[in-house]
Amino acid sequence: MIDPKKRRVPGSRPIMHDSLQAQTTKQQAAVEDRTAVAVEPDRMPLENEPNPSANRNVEKEASQEFSAIRRVRKSKNNKLTAMLQVRNEQGRYLEEVLQSLSEFVDEIVIVDDASTDGTPDICRAFPKVARLEVLEKPLFAEEWRLRNTLWQAAVSTGPDWLLSVDADELYSTEAKQAMRKLINQDYADWFAFRFYDMWGGRTHYREDELWSMHKRHTASLVRYMPGYPYFYPQQNHHVPRLPVSCTVLSGVCTELKVQHLGWAGSLEDRVRKYLRYKRIDPHGEWGNPAQYESILDPEPRLLPWKEET
Repeated sequence: MIDPKKRRVPGSRPIMHDSLQAQTTKQQAAVEDRTAVAVEPDRMPLENEPNPSANRNVEKEASQEFSAIRRVRKSKNNKLTAMLQVRNEQGRYLEEVLQSLSEFVDEIVIVDDASTDGTPDICRAFPKVARLEVLEKPLFAEEWRLRNTLWQAAVSTGPDWLLSVDADELYSTEAKQAMRKLINQDYADWFAFRFYDMWGGRTHYREDELWSMHKRHTASLVRYMPGYPYFYPQQNHHVPRLPVSCTVLSGVCTELKVQHLGWAGSLEDRVRKYLRYKRIDPHGEWGNPAQYESILDPEPRLLPWKEET
């Protein structure tokens, strides 16, 4: 299930943004540079690490802070909370996603980004939805604010672990069965999975130069540690699904699979998404313009989907 060779040490970073390969902006690079430090597996970094000659009170305070974080690393009875941001998902995949999540998570937290259809009612129909926050005005054009709103709503419910899920993602049977083993341990603080862009249906996924998310790992499961500095880069589009500061923590890259159904619909659906990306990001500030154009490729390279690893 878990390849020991894929285990990451603190300071190495998995992919955290969505399936459209975002370009790194100066702002994002600056934010990520703040997290690119090596730390021990059982501690978080300090802004200014004390040296041996530093004040003993500072060292004592730091030690207490690190000890507090170590104490939240439980090896059993961990609460797993899924968090989703949704908008106008009626008639798509939301019901199936929520049903699947209900099989293996303890609670679900959702932020509805001012839907104009029956999306909130769909969410309320699932008993494991512990919190549903419906926004009056959409934040989609400022995605980092939306991600942060979702994060704050999720951590307010007292989770031990958070699983960041989009409304069009399905974890494989093997991944769902492995989830409790992943969270009930005290050596890793995040786990990454292989995400597959299903294309034109659920039998095939796309693989070419611009569509190869499954060849890397995407972190979507993270331990929540109160007091740790979680933050998102201030980007309007293609914002990481988890706070970038998570990447300095010790984690594991697994071979477990996730189906991304965002491109599995009809050609008309893909054209609508293409037009939306071009409208939101006309100059490729947040994403790859070549990949935007490739959405309309009439003959993409597709490979058959196999759920097992």
